Amino acid sequence: MNRSMNLMKYKPRRFWRLLAEGIAIGFVMVGVANPQGLRVPDPRLPRMPDGKPDLTAPAPKTADGKPDLSGIWRAPSDKYFRNLAADDVQVLFQPSAAALFKERQRTQQKDKPSGRCLPQGVPGAMLVRDYPWRIVQTPGVILILFDESIHYRQIFTDGRGFPEDPTPTWFGYSIGKWEGDTLVAETRGLNDETWLDDTGHPHSEALHVRERFRRRTAGTMDVEITIDDPKAYTKPWTATVRFELVPDTDLNEHVCAVNSTP
Repeated sequence: MNRSMNLMKYKPRRFWRLLAEGIAIGFVMVGVANPQGLRVPDPRLPRMPDGKPDLTAPAPKTADGKPDLSGIWRAPSDKYFRNLAADDVQVLFQPSAAALFKERQRTQQKDKPSGRCLPQGVPGAMLVRDYPWRIVQTPGVILILFDESIHYRQIFTDGRGFPEDPTPTWFGYSIGKWEGDTLVAETRGLNDETWLDDTGHPHSEALHVRERFRRRTAGTMDVEITIDDPKAYTKPWTATVRFELVPDTDLNEHVCAVNSTP
């Protein structure tokens, strides 16, 4: 009897000690697998007297005088990821798209791509606040690198046109040109597996996305996004999203199968 009472006395104490140790180990493992706050000073950024980045300074230029869009960017909130038409944009559906959108509302978006570890596509991959993305600007191509599942986009600025029959993919095929201080990008060849946002705005493989990137200051960039899909909408519609620079940092590696999803 005494032995049994001793076990009952000490097992709870041992349990809580082991639980505390397990939690501590878990925090260490999370810190290794998903590091936060990587501090990598960017020598290209203008600085204030105290050494902090001057994000209100004029937008930087490349050696050839074009605006330099390089840097790590993110949406200040998930507003447009949740609903790309959040600013009371008029969205006029084709009947089939209206029915699909209504069904997604009825089921509370249970089949949304972001809940199934699928790529967010264009423009969704840029709109999640917790998943920043990097622009790498070169004379002939602009790369957009995402930390979410390690995806990327290429925007070719070497004067080429679209392929005659591009195979539909998650991020499509993008070409771009400069109009003054604005990069104008066009994307076609997108598959219909993605949603335009988590609300469930649909699209078809006829989707044509036009984006106008304009870096307003060192720390802000506006992207005007036009959705043109005659199979899903009766006319094009546009949303403008302001992105913020994430200075003096680097991309983390985010793998959907390991990390939490939005």
